[in-house]
Formats: sequence, structure tokens, C-alpha cells
Amino acid sequence: MMYHSTCSFKCLPYLLILGCILTFLQACAPVQRYVLLSSDNGDGTYTNPVINADYPDPDIIRVGEDYYMVSSSFVAMPGIPVCHSKDLINWQIIGHAYDSITFQPQYRIENEKTAYSRLCWAPTIRYDEGIYYIGVNIADDGFVMFKSTRPEGPYTMHKFEKRLYDPGFFIDDDGKKYVTHGKGKIYLTRLKDDATGVLDPQDKGTLIITAPEGYGHLFEGCHTYKRNGWYYVFNPALGYDGVQMISRSRNLYGPYETKVLIDDDINYAGAGVHQGGYIETAEGESWAYTFQDRDYMGRCLMLYPMKWENEWPVVGPEGRPGKGVVTYRKPAVKGKHKMNYPHHSDSFDKPELAPVWEFNHVPYKEKWSLTDRPGYFRIYAQHAKGFYWARNSLTQKVTGPYSTGTVLLDLSGLKEGDFAGNGIMGRMMYQFGVRKKDNRFWLEMRKGNRNAAEMIVDSLELKDVQRIYLRTETTKEGATRFHYSLDNRQYHRFGPEGVSNFWGFLGIRHALCCYNVMKGNPCGYADFDSFELESAHRGNHYDAFTEIDFFRYDDREGMTLVRPVGKRPMQFLTDIKDSDWLVFNNLTFKKRPGKITFELQALNPGGVLEMRRGSLQGELLASCTIQSTNGEWTKQSFEVKKLRKKEKVYFVFGGSNKSLSIKNFIFE
Repeated sequence: MMYHSTCSFKCLPYLLILGCILTFLQACAPVQRYVLLSSDNGDGTYTNPVINADYPDPDIIRVGEDYYMVSSSFVAMPGIPVCHSKDLINWQIIGHAYDSITFQPQYRIENEKTAYSRLCWAPTIRYDEGIYYIGVNIADDGFVMFKSTRPEGPYTMHKFEKRLYDPGFFIDDDGKKYVTHGKGKIYLTRLKDDATGVLDPQDKGTLIITAPEGYGHLFEGCHTYKRNGWYYVFNPALGYDGVQMISRSRNLYGPYETKVLIDDDINYAGAGVHQGGYIETAEGESWAYTFQDRDYMGRCLMLYPMKWENEWPVVGPEGRPGKGVVTYRKPAVKGKHKMNYPHHSDSFDKPELAPVWEFNHVPYKEKWSLTDRPGYFRIYAQHAKGFYWARNSLTQKVTGPYSTGTVLLDLSGLKEGDFAGNGIMGRMMYQFGVRKKDNRFWLEMRKGNRNAAEMIVDSLELKDVQRIYLRTETTKEGATRFHYSLDNRQYHRFGPEGVSNFWGFLGIRHALCCYNVMKGNPCGYADFDSFELESAHRGNHYDAFTEIDFFRYDDREGMTLVRPVGKRPMQFLTDIKDSDWLVFNNLTFKKRPGKITFELQALNPGGVLEMRRGSLQGELLASCTIQSTNGEWTKQSFEVKKLRKKEKVYFVFGGSNKSLSIKNFIFE
């Protein structure tokens, strides 16, 4: 059965005129739409996550007025992205630590072996006397150090014969080099002066920190610093619903005192924080960073204000130690800086791939090209029993909270048994594309994973088609939807909704692929003309005439957030009690609203929701008496008073209604 919906205009002349205008605008517009995705609100504030995409295990350094970050990439190639920023908010990928690592057959998908959640994680970066160092533990091969005189690379690789788990590379004032490492128990190992190996091959590491009682689970991910004669080691603990720990000592070898530094879900119910550290700006400010596991999105970069009290770091806004921030002022750095975002569209018109792209494993270089047909990314098909095992799949991380990736596919090079498409790599692999079968083209939605044979979920014969637009949509509820078009104007929904969640420490990814499902059959190729990434601006400056989810706000007090489906991003308020409240700090009104509409659920009537201007006791703008919805999600509307162009709006709950849940609201 095929599911599809069609968007169309009633009047053909208007459609033709609009099509011409859109074609002109598309031709003139730049392909990299950073501004749509940036966490920079454009008014001196930012909104967490700083990067709403999968950048786990971040480590950040400053060199002069420039900031550089590395994060885990697992088996993606090239690996360990190096990102650059001038303000800690707007980031771009400038290079990678390596093009490929081929130590093991599973890195190359040989004999149907894969390494999606293996290879490298928890990298560490430092700079000293003109040299950039990136260290990482390779899952199946021990520790590796990369060195370069340029942050973007290229880097030289030095393989150790030791395993240094979740390393934190540290250079002391005297130039001596060390790695802190371990899980549950943290060890210190000295390196050679040139950091190309362990100083003493027999050194098993010196135990310096043991996790405090109750915090031993996933006590790992060290980042080590020195400040004012004190040594500091940052460690997360407890995993998904975790905390950030801090240890300090006057001596690098200890003894260390340890306590909790950050304990907050940052408005993402049931989650905590994990691996991170801190950075000092050239202006003398201190900022802490971690990642937060946001399920299908992966593990996203978070940034928090930090100060020092009695030589201890204190994270959080004034009066809220140990807590995170949602929207906050940007770091005070010199100059104005362009809004950037690591992920973007790509027309494939350059002789090299943009750094945003990563192959799913070690690519087979002879089987892909940007020059065989200039302006196109070409994949030559190889046999694979499914998308999970396909070589040369070109991936880009999905961005949040919801986005689309659209690609134009030329079918003329496909041969019998070839399948080419634009899919989602995740716990469940969803592929959406075109297969050549019986000398005809078939549009197919396919799904499968390591443990489930790839199956066709939906199919449609395409007649007289040589080029087709394939669109993959990830929704704010964590669902995956597919759409196709023959003209890039009218799109049709195809296939059922899919769910592709966090998998093996990885967030989901867009993936362009081409493989042949018929072993021994001659293989063709697929040409991808362009990839268009689009996403809504996800900062905290809301247009009040668009739907606003209740989980996106600056502050909350006394309320419980739940999720309808485990490990999915959608969440809502429930079990609301008397005097509970929340605030939206930056509601923007482009026109005067007459009413506000809530989407809510209530088994019983009762309770009042007040909307007030500026404070908990501010001017009453609306009073909403809750009616029973018989347990169904329905919408209730209420009149509102005149509102200014930008408002700080408080919602205050009166009475008690344990059956009441609220999902979102919109002004009309």
C-alpha cells in the first residue's frame, strides 16, 4: 500500500509564476544556509544545544582568539572532525584528524563485517609550541596520537602499543606530557616528550582518582587542566541521566578531592549531561561545556557560564550553581562574527568533498567520484545484501530539532539490481530510493538492520522518469518520513512513517547510497546532483504565531516533563500542581493576537491557567479554565489582551488537576 499526500495550487497561472520566481531565487541563493540552524539568536544570546547534532565527547582548546573542537566519529571516514569558532557558538568543520584508518577488516566492511559503533571515540586535543595534538583510543587497536602544525591538518599518525581508555591529553608547565585515562578508576601515564609513545612501555599507569561512592558507573572521559597551581580533572558519571564531576589537587599525582559540578537536564526530561571540560576566553571568561544525549539526534554540544570560587569551578547562572542554561548571553569576545553551522547543503560543484561529509566506513576510492561528471557526486554500485553493508554511503548528521534533506538523483547510470537513494542510518536503517528491476525503475522504501533482512516496505513503478527528487524528513517527534517529487515543487508522501532511534552511540544520519542487490550482476552507478539541507531556526526567539512546544523555554519550576515514547524527543507537561509556573522570555508578535490555543489532555475538568506579563504577579493577559477532554488530546482556545512586539510571558497554574497534560500552544 502506498501512502502519499499532494500539495497543489488551484490556479495554474499562479503556479507557473511562482515556479519561475522560486527557480530564480534558488539559482541566486547560497547553498549553505547556516543562519537557519545556528544557535546564535542574533541579539547577543544563544540557545543550547550550541550544535543541535551529534557531536559526542567534545574537547575544546583556544589558540589566540581561535577555538578548536574535536569530537567522536566512530567508524565514519574521514574521522575526528576538527571544528573552528571565533565565539564558541558558531562552528564550522575545517578538517579531520585522518582520512581513513584501515587496521581492521571490519573498518572496510570486508566479509560483511562492520564497525558502526567502534573504531574511535573520546578524542582529546591540545596545542603546544606550534603543534596541534589529537589523541584518541582506537577501540580495537589501542591509543593513537595525531600531530600537525595546522589545526585543519593534514596530521601524521603515531600508533601506541597501549590502550589508554577515554584519554585526556595534558601538557604541564614544564612541557612534560601525560594522559589521564580509565573508567571507574582514573590513571595517569607519562608520554615521551614528542608525544609519539609512552615514556616507559612497562608503565601501567598510576592510579590518581577513584570514583566516589555512588558515582562509579561510567566515571570516565577525562579532561585535565592546570590553573593557579591547581590540577583539575573533569569526569562525567552515571551515563544517560548523568552528571559532570570535578576533581582537584595541588599535585598532578594526587590526592584529589572530587565533587559534582553539573547536575541538570537542561529542559530535556530524563537526561543529564556527560563528557566535557572548560575553556577560558582571551577576555578572561570561563565557560564549561558538555554533551547531552538527545536520543535520535545523538549527543549534542552544550555550553554553560562558569566562574571560580575558592579555586573551585562553579557552573551555572547566578543563583543556580550546578545548573545549565537554555538561553543565555554569548561569551564576551572581540568583534562581530558570522553565524555559522557545521552542516549545510552541497551542490557537489567542487573537486573535493566538503568536510561536512563522511563515508559510513573506509571508502573504496575507485568507486566514487566528483570529477567523472563535474557537478555531481557519483557512486559506482557494489554488491551488498542491504543498506547496512553498502560501501561508499555518503553521510551527514541529522540536525535538530527537525529537518529535511533533499537530493536530486539521476537514474540514467543504474543497471539491473542497482538501488540508489537518500536514506536514514540509525538503529533501523531506512532507505528511500530507486531500484532498477526488469529493466524498469521502481521507487522503494526499504528497511532493515544487522539482525533483520532488508525488506521492501512500499514500492511504486516510475514511468518515463530519469531524474527524481528524494526528500528525507526527521520530525520533532523523532519520526522519519519520505517524500518524492518530479519537479521540486510538488512533493508526495511515500511509505509509512519510520522510527530510527539512537544506535550504538550514534545519532541518526542522512545517507546517499548506491548498491546492487543481485550478487554477480554487472553494476552501474548513481549521480547525485545536489543535496539541500533545511531546518527551522531553533533558538528561543519564538514567533508566537507558530506552534510552540511546552518543553522549549528558559526556566521552569515544580513541573514534571514526560515523554510519550521512551528515548524520543517529544515531551510535555503533566501532573500540574497549584502555583506551578513557567516563563517564555522572548515571545515575538508580528501581529496582534486575539486568542491563544492550547493542545491539552484532561480526564477531569478543573484548574486555571493564567497568562501574565513580565512576572508571576504581572498584568493578567488571559485566564483559562480547563475543561475535561475525556483523556483525548484536544485544543482549547481563550481570549488574550493586547501584547507588545516582544514579551516575557509567564504561565501560572492555579488549583490542582493531576490528569492535566499540556503539549503546546499557539497564538491566533
